[in-house]
Amino acid sequence: MTYLAPITLPQNHDLNRTVRRGQTLYYAGDSAPSLYRLESGLMRAVRLTPQGRNLTVRHIRPGDIFGEECLHGQTRGHQVVALTDTVLVPIHPQHLSAAELWDLTRSLSAQLQRMMTDGVHIQDGDLRERIARYLLNLADSTLGGAHSDGTRFVRATHELIAEGTGATRESVSKLIGEMRDDGLLSPAYRCLTLTDEDGLRLLSGYHG
Repeated sequence: MTYLAPITLPQNHDLNRTVRRGQTLYYAGDSAPSLYRLESGLMRAVRLTPQGRNLTVRHIRPGDIFGEECLHGQTRGHQVVALTDTVLVPIHPQHLSAAELWDLTRSLSAQLQRMMTDGVHIQDGDLRERIARYLLNLADSTLGGAHSDGTRFVRATHELIAEGTGATRESVSKLIGEMRDDGLLSPAYRCLTLTDEDGLRLLSGYHG
């Protein structure tokens, strides 16, 4: 996936801000004084469903500009949580040049397209297929890595996968156990090795 090149911020912008893994940047209902641009790491926007479950509605990747509620004078619409240690820069729209505003528009447009694709992935197919898609997606993010033999893995809990696929933790745990038995995955504590990545791609229909 191609990401936007970093924009150059004016000298009077705030210094970089660090948010550690598991920490919340802001909550739904908070005031929205600025945008943010993610420099490194991975974050997610979370919404509470009427059933009281968290649902991941958006992943924020390096280069993404987010927090667009401030453009409309609204309060924050989601809770934003760091999935890894992250570095981000606050951006105040009134300080942006015309070229930087164009970069902002492009970033928000690219994220909208990604959210639409992710939404289809969450809704289309059975849960086993959706889990395979989500793991392959995370493997290409900061949560992904590779063992010494080249086999890739994802640092993710069953709860995170459930919130990213619109499912319950119990259902995800059951299917991950079945996928382990089928030789697709090798689960460990907070880590899933993609033992048979070709099999996962076949299952998911993923062509990225």
